Amino acid sequence: MSLDVSSAFKNMPAQDKQRLQWAALVLGAVLLWTFNVAPALKTLRDVPPQLAKLDAQTQTLKTLQTQAQALQKSPRLSASDATTLLQQSSRELLGTGAQLTIQGARASLTLTGVSADNLAQFLATARTQSHALPIEAHLQKFTGTGANAKELWRGALILNLPTTGS
Repeated sequence: MSLDVSSAFKNMPAQDKQRLQWAALVLGAVLLWTFNVAPALKTLRDVPPQLAKLDAQTQTLKTLQTQAQALQKSPRLSASDATTLLQQSSRELLGTGAQLTIQGARASLTLTGVSADNLAQFLATARTQSHALPIEAHLQKFTGTGANAKELWRGALILNLPTTGS
């Protein structure tokens, strides 16, 4: 027994035909919303935050590019000049909270209680002036005591010093 859909639809009462047409219309609208409209609206909602994030990343990359170009253009330092500059910035920025030991092209910095700002300033200065790059870090954050009750850092940093130059 074969069922002919079009003849079955024609033989339905008018009220059932109308209900079936409405059900098909609702199903079509749900499918249209689910597969066409909803994804497009989600994309429209997600694009502005993604663009802002990409703009921030682009700006960061441009800043890093500018820094790298400035470092490339800066004159090469001798190992002794780099060492002198690193020792000087260590004394000025980290004070008694750090001990710097230099062995060949490596500098070991032992921290006993240095603020994050001073440490960040030292690392920036070490990079730009001494061309020293951190290659290893073992740091811990702790809270100082007494009048020095702020967050401090302790641990060790190993920096690579430039070996080329006159």
